[in-house]
Amino acid sequence: MTNMDDSMKPDVILTLSSQPVPYAVLGRPINHSLSPVMQQAAFDHLGIEARYYRVEVDDEGLARAVERMRQVPFGGWNCTIPNKVKMYELCDRRAISAEQFRAVNTVVNEQGVLVGHNTDGIGWSRALREVFGRGPDELRILLLGTGGAGRAIATQALLESCPELIIANRNPTRALELLNHLKAQFCIGPLARTPENLRSIRWSDEELLKTLQSVDLVVNATSAGLDPKDPPVLSASMIPSGLLVFDTVYGDGCVKFRQEVEAAGARWSDGLGMLLHQGAAAFSLWTGGEAPLEIMREALQSAFSASRA
Repeated sequence: MTNMDDSMKPDVILTLSSQPVPYAVLGRPINHSLSPVMQQAAFDHLGIEARYYRVEVDDEGLARAVERMRQVPFGGWNCTIPNKVKMYELCDRRAISAEQFRAVNTVVNEQGVLVGHNTDGIGWSRALREVFGRGPDELRILLLGTGGAGRAIATQALLESCPELIIANRNPTRALELLNHLKAQFCIGPLARTPENLRSIRWSDEELLKTLQSVDLVVNATSAGLDPKDPPVLSASMIPSGLLVFDTVYGDGCVKFRQEVEAAGARWSDGLGMLLHQGAAAFSLWTGGEAPLEIMREALQSAFSASRA
């Protein structure tokens, strides 16, 4: 039996039993993920016979891992970096949330049909309101990163009438791709955007510094920081003291950035709240019932505190 606390390679998947029903989080790196603790606590609290694992896999091996998970079969799974965009392509059917965000972070196995969903957007929005007391509709936002989480956050911000969204990515082509997708999605109707309230900027100190003076919130949706050798996303000298900063990363991966933000006197939050709320939404999709949010929060916070000890 594979230890739930350890990550497994895809070649171990077929050794798992279909009972209790297996679930998992897929990504690379994955050992840091606290999703298993949170989701297992929810299953156990409600008396649902299920086990939640970590599967270490990148985009290259994702299709093969998914085929093996079909065979067991898994009840569903979550995807994290770097698998969310690739997982979108591998699903048999996609919910509206996945189509809107063009990325999948939650899969429900409906009797052999893999249905892709995205709970990142609503998870981020709920966490944002919880930690800062303000929603996307009240904040001018600079979004750093255009991967799966970045796509979901950008779309959610516009769905909730964000007054201004500015996108930056180290690869300017990726930023432009997301920008064009959003322009096409929000071209007519009450949520329609203009070049003044939806645009991208180059990832340069000059443009970032200028933009940081005119926004209320910065969201880091990059994987910067997961590698200990990475520099902080932004330096303290660039960050205004009145800024709100939401980092989708949590744990060791955001330590350097948090130090810079706090040195600048700005307000900071990590991604634990987003992890909680997107996870609760995923749990509801799998079970068809309400997630035990406070049970999941307690398990998540306990595991995080233990990891810091």
